[in-house]
Amino acid sequence: MEEITLDKNEKHIATRNLLEHSLLIVWKVDEYNLGIPIIDEQHRGIVTTINSLHYGMQNKHARDVLAPVVDMVTEYTRLHFILEEEFLAKYEFPTIKQHRQLHFELTTELSKVGKDSLWHQDPYEFLEFLKKWWVDHICEEDRKFHDHLLKILHDKQ
Repeated sequence: MEEITLDKNEKHIATRNLLEHSLLIVWKVDEYNLGIPIIDEQHRGIVTTINSLHYGMQNKHARDVLAPVVDMVTEYTRLHFILEEEFLAKYEFPTIKQHRQLHFELTTELSKVGKDSLWHQDPYEFLEFLKKWWVDHICEEDRKFHDHLLKILHDKQ
């Protein structure tokens, strides 16, 4: 059998591809950062948790990580929403009531899906919920707040 040799750059690319294989969501600074360091950091924490569950599922440890992930996401979300709503109020986000309602609905659904996933010992529904939450809420709804902040900063100049 012929040995395959890779140059340094090819090895780096191969290693990076192997390592990224276990991530469901790869953090994209330009797309995901809102420009509020604590909120960006918490969002990265949510992505880390989603990726941890995904990694566990890929490596046949889903049942071992499901309960800790459900607990962690539930508590983390509660704290994150409190902080995020403080920013929304501080910077007079015009649709703050609707955003708070979305937070309430997400928290309710998170609780239901988490309990169902634990009851059935099935992490797939929970992972799909988390992925949809990331795409719909954080990448779309929270982006509106980012745009509002940019307008405020621009108007002050």
